[in-house]
Amino acid sequence: MALRIAREMPLLALEEAAWRVGYDWFWDVEHDQHVAATQRAVLADASARELVAARQVLLERWMQLRWAAHGQHSMVVSEELARTARTTECLGYTCDDVTVRERTLHVSVPGAVGITLPDDRGRDWPVADMLIASEGDGRQWRVMLEAPSDNPRQQTIAAVMIRWPVGATVGEALDHFDREGVPGIDWRGVWQWMLGVLLTRHPPPTQA
Repeated sequence: MALRIAREMPLLALEEAAWRVGYDWFWDVEHDQHVAATQRAVLADASARELVAARQVLLERWMQLRWAAHGQHSMVVSEELARTARTTECLGYTCDDVTVRERTLHVSVPGAVGITLPDDRGRDWPVADMLIASEGDGRQWRVMLEAPSDNPRQQTIAAVMIRWPVGATVGEALDHFDREGVPGIDWRGVWQWMLGVLLTRHPPPTQA
């Protein structure tokens, strides 16, 4: 019970900080003095892997809180759009063309898309949900993928951040991201599918 309470303390500190500083930037909440102090107290003897996992849990909770605070916007992707989005050619677009009108958007991912996440044992699980948070002026996105496993109480989660440089093409931004992305996940395939869905939903004025 003591261990369970200790694990919940950083999350409670995060919720309190988010209420005070708002939900615009994860960095503001993560580096809040109270959140940082709570993390240090609870994770004083944690390994590097445990620290990474703890940060991801904080990000997951922040994104869930942000989604609830900004209208709980969701999008269900049809099977037809799921198929066509996989082959959308994004290289002709600039970073100014890719937008998320909602501050935080939940996207249901059909299993036929083929986006998967590996678990700790190396098994791949189809991604079922995607949560997109557009921070600040929309030039920085955080994306969280969730893939249910064979254990109903567990799921595999991966989170990533990407910045869209002013004046750059989508292809240039993705090339840069490919060099920094977490290995073991087809992030370029994830981004291409996600952008295909978003560009179909909200095409730029010149493409509409």
